[in-house]
Amino acid sequence: MKENDQCIAIMALIALLLLLEVSSASSIIISRRQTLKKLMFASSTTLMYPKPSFADTTDTTTITANLNDIDWNNTPKYLGLNTERMCDGINDSIRETSWLVTGLGCPSYFSDGFLYQSDDEDEANVRIRGYEAYCRWINNTRYIGSGTTKPQCDLICCSVTAKSTITALWRLGYDEKRSKVYLSTFITSNDQGGLVISQNDKVMIAKNAPSGAELRAKCNWYSCMPESLF
Repeated sequence: MKENDQCIAIMALIALLLLLEVSSASSIIISRRQTLKKLMFASSTTLMYPKPSFADTTDTTTITANLNDIDWNNTPKYLGLNTERMCDGINDSIRETSWLVTGLGCPSYFSDGFLYQSDDEDEANVRIRGYEAYCRWINNTRYIGSGTTKPQCDLICCSVTAKSTITALWRLGYDEKRSKVYLSTFITSNDQGGLVISQNDKVMIAKNAPSGAELRAKCNWYSCMPESLF
């Protein structure tokens, strides 16, 4: 009986060690993926930052039609993502449609009670409740409201910078003279299935912003802050 008890105890210990090893491996995979992404951000502009087709077009009718095609209320939510994977989704969706300037957002990542705030005086320090309302405001203000020269959204950095916190540094450019740098902070909530519950845009450089290449060269990829510029 004693030998059987010992065997059972050993088997339980082995099972526990295997479980811990799998958990550790998952964390390592996520860590390696985030580290690789940061290295790619720092070393490549063409691979990670192709110009989005939506941001290049001047056809505001097409943008508005695509905006109306989004099923804002019934799109399935990506529930249960950890902050690192949510960061991947935010990063990829911004690069795909430049929704920070076009409004062609991805409601799957955002909670129904989403709140947007900005300290940009040019945009009247806006405060908006609801992700669809935010995206339509972005479309009207930053895209259609920009005139004939359409904006370019250059995502410099997107990283997990604290618990439940994703930070994105990005450049809004219309031409050489009209350009800004924003720091967007996204807060996620476990109570909302890990979805983004708020976004706060802070203007870091209000005009004549450095080029995307210069911002990348001086960016801290873990804080998304090129502190030497500010």
